[in-house]
Amino acid sequence: MSDPIPEHLERTCTMLSKAFPAGIGEEEYYPLLALLYEHLTDRNLAEVIVIVTGKDSAAAHNDVHRSVTTNRPGQESLDLVIGKLMPHGYEAWLNEE
Repeated sequence: MSDPIPEHLERTCTMLSKAFPAGIGEEEYYPLLALLYEHLTDRNLAEVIVIVTGKDSAAAHNDVHRSVTTNRPGQESLDLVIGKLMPHGYEAWLNEE
């Protein structure tokens, strides 16, 4: 993560880093993508994933699309991720749009 984070993605990356200090687990990954998909462009969401996880850009783009198609999570999984994000400014982040 040596490149500077683009200003328009800083709050999102900071929120995710705080909510998932040990990294985004497998069970949280697709629900997180699906949750953020409603609020970020595909490109910005993929860029956030690249910054936060170190994934390859093409893989991140594919994962973004999978999160709302073949790997669409259930409400229970989404709620668990929301629970992790709430103490780290998720509600304020939603209201920034």
